[in-house]
Amino acid sequence: MAKTKRQIKIEQANMQSDAIEIEGFSQGITYGGDTWDNGMSYSFGELEDMQLDLFSEEDMREKYPALKQAYEHYQSVLEVCKTKEKEDED
Repeated sequence: MAKTKRQIKIEQANMQSDAIEIEGFSQGITYGGDTWDNGMSYSFGELEDMQLDLFSEEDMREKYPALKQAYEHYQSVLEVCKTKEKEDED
């Protein structure tokens, strides 16, 4: 017998990791939590620096007029927000 779309969706939902119940296997492992802290830290090191240097923002804005327009709009909105914040402080 063919399964209905509803039955397929229910089966798929039951297979998701948040529906899994594991008993007795929680040695330092958190399932479905928002944070995960095992005391280790990591860094991409040189990779982070390289990615920032791949494309000059100014060059990209000159090459792509839509990006330039969006950036100018962002700058205008940012100034309006800063002005509003200053007014609220006073």
